[in-house]
Amino acid sequence: MDPGAAAYTQRFTQCPLCAAPAAAADLFKVASCSQHPLYKPGLPPEMRWLRCLACAHIYTENFWTEAGERVLFASALPHQLPDSAQSEHLRTLWAPTVRHAAERLAETRGRSAVFAARGAERPRWLDVGFGNGGLVMAADEFGFAASGVDVRAEAVAKLQSLGYAAVCAHFEQLSVPAPLSVLSMADALEHMVAPRAALRNAHALLDPDGLLYLSCPNSETSTWRLWEQAGTNPYWGELEHYHNFSRDSLIALLAQEKFDVIDYDVSVRYYSCMEVTARKRG
Repeated sequence: MDPGAAAYTQRFTQCPLCAAPAAAADLFKVASCSQHPLYKPGLPPEMRWLRCLACAHIYTENFWTEAGERVLFASALPHQLPDSAQSEHLRTLWAPTVRHAAERLAETRGRSAVFAARGAERPRWLDVGFGNGGLVMAADEFGFAASGVDVRAEAVAKLQSLGYAAVCAHFEQLSVPAPLSVLSMADALEHMVAPRAALRNAHALLDPDGLLYLSCPNSETSTWRLWEQAGTNPYWGELEHYHNFSRDSLIALLAQEKFDVIDYDVSVRYYSCMEVTARKRG
């Protein structure tokens, strides 16, 4: 390991969900991450996962520091950046998600206010961790005033060059000029050091009837169980993940942070991935 690698990670001192001391957590899993496509020499070659004895949440022993993020995010995988070769595929892939959110928003606002909105009347949609920008672009096409936030400067620059609004930042501290109608975290919450802080910020940024769309791996699926049986679960070596949620744990967390789940679905984008739509509770 690079002598400076100690500066790349920092230990969790408490469970990110219930604040129980991390020192009391069980060591749940150790997995190699050196074959991950974003791995770079000098980074820790293993990921150590803890299980909180108080709430059973499973999270990594360490998280990336700013120095570690600079190394990790110095490059991106092709699917993590806007690209004309995949734009039409992404357009059709994300259309059902956007339409579903629009339909649920229309329940409280009326269909014309959502599907026929123009100019300043367009509902505002923020996509967190937009990556290739597919969801932002689809939401914009449906008539939302869509924008994105991502920690990769390259992704932000590429999306901005196409005329879409985007900022490079960590979402937990992000503010917006006006309340949002929809906030999406597509495969993003498991990447965040402080998921509760992220959900509380999402709650603060949304309109009173605002929607949260969230997707992430689900540790309760048949696929996950088969992976565990075969010892082939790829998520234990996922360098950008800090958490593994189950359907039950995610729904409980959303309820605690004042979101009412109104829909559940299976993702077609990633293996063993769930999709949840929730409405902000006052």
